[in-house]
Amino acid sequence: MHKFNVFLLILVLSLGQLVSVVKTGETSIYLFDLFILIFSFGYFIYFISVRRSFKLPKLLLLICVFTLIAGLSLLYRFSAYPLDKFVVALFYFVRLVGYLTASIVIFNLLEAKLLTLEILYKFIVASGLFIVAIGLIQLVVLPDFETLDPALGWDPHKNRLASTFFDPNFTGAYLVICITIIFEKLFSKKGLSLHNLKVSSKLNLLGLFSILLILFYAVFLTFSRSAWAMLAVIIFIYGIYRSRLLLFLSLFLAFGAYYAVPRIQTRIAGVTDPADSARFRYVSWVNTSEIIKDNWFAGVGFNTMRYVQKDYGFLNWDTLYVHSGAGSDSSLMFIFATTGILGILIFTVGFLYVFVRSLDKNQQNILLVALITSLMVESLFINSLFYPQIMFLWMTLLAVNSPSRT
Repeated sequence: MHKFNVFLLILVLSLGQLVSVVKTGETSIYLFDLFILIFSFGYFIYFISVRRSFKLPKLLLLICVFTLIAGLSLLYRFSAYPLDKFVVALFYFVRLVGYLTASIVIFNLLEAKLLTLEILYKFIVASGLFIVAIGLIQLVVLPDFETLDPALGWDPHKNRLASTFFDPNFTGAYLVICITIIFEKLFSKKGLSLHNLKVSSKLNLLGLFSILLILFYAVFLTFSRSAWAMLAVIIFIYGIYRSRLLLFLSLFLAFGAYYAVPRIQTRIAGVTDPADSARFRYVSWVNTSEIIKDNWFAGVGFNTMRYVQKDYGFLNWDTLYVHSGAGSDSSLMFIFATTGILGILIFTVGFLYVFVRSLDKNQQNILLVALITSLMVESLFINSLFYPQIMFLWMTLLAVNSPSRT
């Protein structure tokens, strides 16, 4: 029953935009948000009342502190926004608490031996394959997002695998995390080691490599530079620490793909194109920097960026309700702007603590090193750390890989 609940949770999360329950210009409520809240609250009550225990994973302690600061930043700005705007921002804070609690619940399920890490990883990778399958269908049925009603607020992606997220950048990031999990299964401390794999036969090993190739191909089809950069970081770290062969083979394939596929050259060269999306990211960084400069101490309140950007004149009636209007094209800048200096310090220290601890020879965890580093790189370009599905993955992976409990 517990395993099925976790499986159902991850399945509903992978449905993404397909399970929208309420969608207005300012907010969206999805089935997975409701499921997360029910899952978190239900299991919290279960562990407190039945198990008489609810442990916090040590690697998430500072993230818990950050969440408290995020709530206080919003409360501090209560009088600055109309009640309806405040309620919308409050919903997103409740969502943050729900996802954090869900990851802690999964940690407690592992502690109580009601779930295994192996099964959890299988569920996550399976969700990645599901997203790939829907994405391939999307490339056939809806290759051009320009055909969608502009009022829906989606970017005009064309011939890019966006799948259930309707966004190739977030889709790519999710799939790269799935690849990281497979790398961790495939590569031991001494490189690829058949006898250390938790598989029963060479057929299963072939299956893992097949899944890996499918995920690689899907990330390629997203044509997302941020996802490619994230994947490059993952490969580099596992190549340095676990397998030099992986590093050299990946470099060979990357150069081969670059020269063989003109669209890759176009995407990479487009970074300097004034009409390219990279320019809009730069504008977002500049705008957020101005907000930070004026509100560096306490921030503007968690998830109030849409209203603040409108007040600053960065959004007009044509752009007010686009999906990117609620955040910034950088997770760390978003944190600084909304929660102030204390919020960004606590969050950054929290990630650095995980990174440094995972590098320690006595408790080395390359999966977390790769995850933290790649997410930091990727989140410079999109607000991936707070995208629901990706937020669930990184919080859960930090929780279940926590070296000690409290």
